[in-house]
Amino acid sequence: MAMDGGIDIGDELVDDGTNFIGIVPTFISPNYLTLFRLYEKLEVSGEKGVYRFRCLFKDTASIPETTLSRMLSAWDCLYIHKRDMGHYDKYLKDNLHIILANQGIEMDKRIMLFTEICFELIQGVMAKHFGLPRSSTETCNKLKALMFESIGVITDLDFLKELAALIGHDYDTCTHSIKVGWLMAVFVNANPDLFDVSGKSELEKLVVEVAVMGFLHDIGKSKIPRHIINKKGRLSNIEYVAAQAHTAYSLGLLFELNLPRHVMDGILYHHENEDGSGYPCGFKGNKIPLFAKLCHIADVFDALALSPELPYKTPKTPYQALMVMAGKNPNLDALQQMEKEVAEISDLPFAGGTENPETPDLKVLEHEFRMNREAQKRVEVRMRLRDKGMAHCFDTDLLKRFVITLNRSRSFELSALFRKK
Repeated sequence: MAMDGGIDIGDELVDDGTNFIGIVPTFISPNYLTLFRLYEKLEVSGEKGVYRFRCLFKDTASIPETTLSRMLSAWDCLYIHKRDMGHYDKYLKDNLHIILANQGIEMDKRIMLFTEICFELIQGVMAKHFGLPRSSTETCNKLKALMFESIGVITDLDFLKELAALIGHDYDTCTHSIKVGWLMAVFVNANPDLFDVSGKSELEKLVVEVAVMGFLHDIGKSKIPRHIINKKGRLSNIEYVAAQAHTAYSLGLLFELNLPRHVMDGILYHHENEDGSGYPCGFKGNKIPLFAKLCHIADVFDALALSPELPYKTPKTPYQALMVMAGKNPNLDALQQMEKEVAEISDLPFAGGTENPETPDLKVLEHEFRMNREAQKRVEVRMRLRDKGMAHCFDTDLLKRFVITLNRSRSFELSALFRKK
């Protein structure tokens, strides 16, 4: 049972631990130690589940900053009372760019901090009240500010490996969006010649915009029924068509935010395929905006290679994923026909009349069962055909650039792709 605030015994609090939150000491700059109290956790002899939390750094004015930094680094974990968490959270957000740039802090800890803040923002965007313009604008501006503050980390190619390792076990819309934003930001930063930018400031602005695009590209899924979004198995054809509406929902949700046109286009059209078989408009080739093509590549790569194992899908290695993405599909005609039929929802279970009027309900159920079983078989066939190759979905030159960009990072083993004939 939680002790209400702990038992005050001067410079210490006796508590069962529920009133204290563990933090990374090296995140704290000595100049800010007066904003909140830090505690170390000590066991109480002979009392299981009870601890002493001793307050540290009560008078820092006479201690040199370098000494305070060394003292902070001596602990793996310190604690803050929950009543001070508001001040601590504000400190982290106000000083995030300084913390992320601090090479003295382990990369995984910096990434964990950034990821947690990203989660908070993305979850805020996905909240039910997102439709309120004031709340939406405020959240989006916070996201942009976060990207600007974190530009140095965003453009670190090897950052993605650590990020994926930390959040890959929890593949949902938020984590997926974070990784897609990162992939896009890394690509744009590494390929400025593809974009109409002049100078470092314009490039950084574009990196921020595409990161925001990636973070928000699936925002419309908040309007899709939860039983479809959270389904553990493959979507049926009807569910698949319903899920496709998320791109249009995204446009509606973001319409009043005054985002740049290329950001909105990238979000709306990121499921268009190069051969015209995608959605929502069936655009092909040059009709698909460049940033939508890039978002599509990053989206599929993350889904194939960086998501965890699911009951219905075994994740591929980055090499395997890119081989599928770059492969020419020998069954393309059959696949395109099946996708067309799905779009038309031609295989909806149909409960027609029955031959035996005495048992109409049973006949209807049997018919629906057979039709559902056949529809599910077609879903499985469509998925298998798709995995034979997806080159028809992507801009060949852009995908090649994407592979080259990833290959520059030590995070991925992709050199064999360039030796393949």
